[in-house]
Amino acid sequence: MTGTDASALAEIHQRLAACTQAGDARKAENYAACFTRDGILELDNQTIAGREAILSWMTAPSVIPQPAGGTPGFISHHLTTCHVDFTGPDSATARTYWLVTSAAGLDHNGFYVDKLRRENGAWLIAHRRPRTLWISPASVLHGRG
Repeated sequence: MTGTDASALAEIHQRLAACTQAGDARKAENYAACFTRDGILELDNQTIAGREAILSWMTAPSVIPQPAGGTPGFISHHLTTCHVDFTGPDSATARTYWLVTSAAGLDHNGFYVDKLRRENGAWLIAHRRPRTLWISPASVLHGRG
């Protein structure tokens, strides 16, 4: 690995962490800024195309229902294993596993499949496809957590 590759890898890891933390904190502008202008967020039930559309999606009410007890809930994504492949001088792919904790404990887990691109000198997410592998019966995703 060259010094340039190592630097790019560190920047990509920082971008993925920043995106995760912004998403958990519902910091919509910071989250959207992690994507290229034409970035795509491909969810199971919808595809959101473009940074402005991603910003609108993040400023809308959360897709995770509030707990039934009326007390505020939380989710916290924890990134684990991440493998990055450079596909060109300004492009890369990454597969990153994640675990989510909530008041229920280990809530759900899965992985991101990301395509990244250097845009205006910064590594950004051009396409993100999250995949959930497991959901706890007590998960906040069920609206009971």
